[in-house]
Amino acid sequence: MFRFTFCSIGYFVVLFLVFLILVTYSPITLSAEAYTKLPPVNFPSENPFSEPKRLLGKILFWDEQLSTDNSVACGTCHIPAAAGADPRIANGPGYDEKLGTPDDIWGSLGVKARDHQGKLSKNKHFHYRQQVTSRAAQSYFSGLWSDLNFWDGRAGSQFLDPQTGKVLIKQGGALENQALGPLFSAVEMAKAEQRPQELIDKLRQSSPLALATAWPVDVAQAIENNPSYSALFERAFGDSEITLARIIFAITTYERTLVANQTPWDQAMQGVKPLSYQQNLGWEFFKQSGCTDCHKPPLFTDNKFYNIGIQGQNADLGQSAITGNKAHIGLMKVPSLRNVGLKKTFMHTGQQHSLGQVIDVYAKVPFKSIASKKPNGELYNFQFTEFQRKAIIEFMQHALTDERVKHELYPFDRPQLRSEKPAVNGQQAPEVQPLGVSFLVTETGSSVPKIDWQKRDKNAELIDIEIVRNDGYHFWASRSPFIDYTAKAGKTYQYTLYGRTADFVKSKGHEVEVHIPGSWLDKLMRYFD
Repeated sequence: MFRFTFCSIGYFVVLFLVFLILVTYSPITLSAEAYTKLPPVNFPSENPFSEPKRLLGKILFWDEQLSTDNSVACGTCHIPAAAGADPRIANGPGYDEKLGTPDDIWGSLGVKARDHQGKLSKNKHFHYRQQVTSRAAQSYFSGLWSDLNFWDGRAGSQFLDPQTGKVLIKQGGALENQALGPLFSAVEMAKAEQRPQELIDKLRQSSPLALATAWPVDVAQAIENNPSYSALFERAFGDSEITLARIIFAITTYERTLVANQTPWDQAMQGVKPLSYQQNLGWEFFKQSGCTDCHKPPLFTDNKFYNIGIQGQNADLGQSAITGNKAHIGLMKVPSLRNVGLKKTFMHTGQQHSLGQVIDVYAKVPFKSIASKKPNGELYNFQFTEFQRKAIIEFMQHALTDERVKHELYPFDRPQLRSEKPAVNGQQAPEVQPLGVSFLVTETGSSVPKIDWQKRDKNAELIDIEIVRNDGYHFWASRSPFIDYTAKAGKTYQYTLYGRTADFVKSKGHEVEVHIPGSWLDKLMRYFD
């Protein structure tokens, strides 16, 4: 007869504990959970999907020619392998308005400050260097399902035509509003007081992706078949007219196809492949600790706004600057944690540079007195053992990473940008020779100058040219001829053309004088001159 002894009881206790651990933390239990897959991306009825429009949007998104001085593309600050955020780390002044202090913001490098003519101007903090944004770049992947975009939610659901003010999208246009902002930000991509028509005129004479190399296959095929932006717009929209609204519609059509839904977590939840033991532990701790209160699966965000107390009162007004509601001071949008393991900086300040630092902030909130409460009414106070901490980091670092994003595989593939090319010390920029001037009659009947040019040394690498007009206006072009759509009838201009290398080294300038035809009286006076 079997007799229970102290040792046998201990044996069964150990077996029972092992059973509990296996039931609680086994990868098998994960596949049994109710799986809610990512919702389908909603394309607004006013901006439906088409493949030609997606291709145009992909080209525009990665074209540095959309910036005033050809230095920044939309994608410059939103690299897929960095989770759709910015892998570059640059600091700007925080609330104290001083550089190099603990409250510095780690944002994105933008453009050098330029006045309304495109002339370099001295910035208070960065002088003649590239400026840095006042918040860290968000991943553009997570904006696909949101009614409010940007950290402060200023990109709302209704989208107006930026040129006419007409309502183009009644609801569901937050992504369109988000895509529009950087194109006219004097920190991110534009000169001061950039006008929509200036960007449109520039695209009309630009070769698509002229500054980039290593084009993806689909992009290369599209440009081979439609080698100008006019042709690409005609393919996407039915005619060759380039408008700002169409630029935005194309970019957001491309963005809405970037759905990172092939993570290990997705596969485990579908029963395809279980998470690793430590990732599964991290997932359990992630749920038990309340992280999912705000970072709700499957988006891993609730798209709401909270103040988690990482900055003092009024350091960044957050959503309050948009709503005017004092109760919204410091509220920032909850970012998605999908692909968070690929990011280089975290939070809207970019001050945390690892997931471990992020967890430590939640364990010891710097400004707890002004922090929002969690959705369940509790204060932020996440206390983890080192074992739990490592497991949660492992879960976020790897279980939420889509390998296509990490390795920039289709549809997350992209070209190499001009700004990514290594600088060549001592490299001389090839000089540009003006060849001749002709005139283009515009839709309004006025004549504008066309300046043909070529590089003097055919073997030298020329990336683009900078054109300076004698009244102070600056222009940038990647192909000949350069067309000055802003020239006034009856005026005489001197243009100086400079060649530029990949790292923006300028050559010696060469001048050409152009007189713009005016009225019959002006022509008669010039005849007798």
